[in-house]
Amino acid sequence: MQKENIKNFYDKMAEKFAQTRQKFWPEFEYIKQEVATIIRHKWKIKILELWCGSWRLYTYLLNFFPEELIEYKWIDISENLIEIAKQTWWYFEVADMLAFLEKQDQQSFDFVIAVASFQHIYLYRERLLIMKNIYRILDYDGKLMMFNWSFSHWFFKKYTLEIFKSFLIWILSLFTKPINNIFIPWKQNKQTYYRYYHIFFLFELKKLAKMSSFVVQELCYISKTWEKTISRKQARNSMFVWKKSIM
Repeated sequence: MQKENIKNFYDKMAEKFAQTRQKFWPEFEYIKQEVATIIRHKWKIKILELWCGSWRLYTYLLNFFPEELIEYKWIDISENLIEIAKQTWWYFEVADMLAFLEKQDQQSFDFVIAVASFQHIYLYRERLLIMKNIYRILDYDGKLMMFNWSFSHWFFKKYTLEIFKSFLIWILSLFTKPINNIFIPWKQNKQTYYRYYHIFFLFELKKLAKMSSFVVQELCYISKTWEKTISRKQARNSMFVWKKSIM
């Protein structure tokens, strides 16, 4: 249900979303650094980007790496976003995250990236299966890198009502429903749409890494000045880099 709502939202907002997502995130610098590390040991790097809504990351990377050194695959759940993306680049595909990963060959990618997308996955079981399949399709010494929203001071201030609703549901469910499931409003033409977000605590991400056999290379927050920090209050996003290593 939540996945269908996310798909419908991005299909409806595809044109506006694409227009307003042209600016490069400062966090892309951290992705560039990881690509540079991996590419030193390979003649070509195979990158998979999951549900990231626009082609700006790939465009950013091409400012630093020759196109022939990057074999790039990009998927999104929104058909309309993909249609817009294909006007610029052809190798985009409409796909559910888990369904796509399950079809990929073992050790077929060097680097998997998800920027503000994994937070839309509703079920814990599906999150874990996604992680396990990413581990399976990564080559040894391959990496997974993600950014997701965090419970920052800014987030609490902007979405106080939504956080209160989540807290209330947590209480009424007798603490069986996650307290960090938040429905974020988006107003468009006098209509309000709600997108589902799971705002990860770092301990949840550590558990997912352990359950899916990854080695944690880095797990932190990114501050409002785009620096790495352990302070959640000043964070914009959480960031992690996990590695598939031979133990």
